[in-house]
Amino acid sequence: MNARILPTIRWPYTGQRGITGLETAIVLIAFVVVSSVFAFATLSVGMFASDKSREVHMVGLENTRTSLELKGSIIGKANAFGVTGVLTELKFNVSQAAGGFEVDLTPGTLIIKYTDKRQSKVFGSSSGIKVAGIGGSDSDNLLERNETYEVRMVNLDVTGSGDNSLTYPVGVNETFTLEVIPTEGSVLMLERTTPIYMDQFNFLN
Repeated sequence: MNARILPTIRWPYTGQRGITGLETAIVLIAFVVVSSVFAFATLSVGMFASDKSREVHMVGLENTRTSLELKGSIIGKANAFGVTGVLTELKFNVSQAAGGFEVDLTPGTLIIKYTDKRQSKVFGSSSGIKVAGIGGSDSDNLLERNETYEVRMVNLDVTGSGDNSLTYPVGVNETFTLEVIPTEGSVLMLERTTPIYMDQFNFLN
């Protein structure tokens, strides 16, 4: 080829620039930084959600964990012998369940709901509930470990339309339910049936 015509040939890629290694590194670093930010945000949201789930789980456990445990029988006291007798009092003992926590048994703080086929009544004051520590228990109405308290529902034969009294007296062969409701922990459910013949004291097992 004639050397005199070489300068007249134009290279088609004159003036085009390629991507240098430095520019590539900057782009990659930008991608890494943005990805890290998004990853951190995602992890933070996930950890927050996990903490909230754990809190809800713990609250659920506290609310469902039983705090009260029945000790012995429920004793029903009647006003007369035979088929005409009705209950005047229900008495039972409670203690702290294994793994439970302290329970305030003060009437009004502790509520007992009585239910049978004819009525559903709430007992929540000292006129309807009496509480006393027995054995080595103290008298602060706070059920603690190794303590036992006697709970009595009184004046059941004195009927009325309001709370802390029954609308209908409880006679023979009648099934009823007691819901012992503390401020914390689950409800203690007790279901019993009165005998077909009343004695002065009836052990309802």
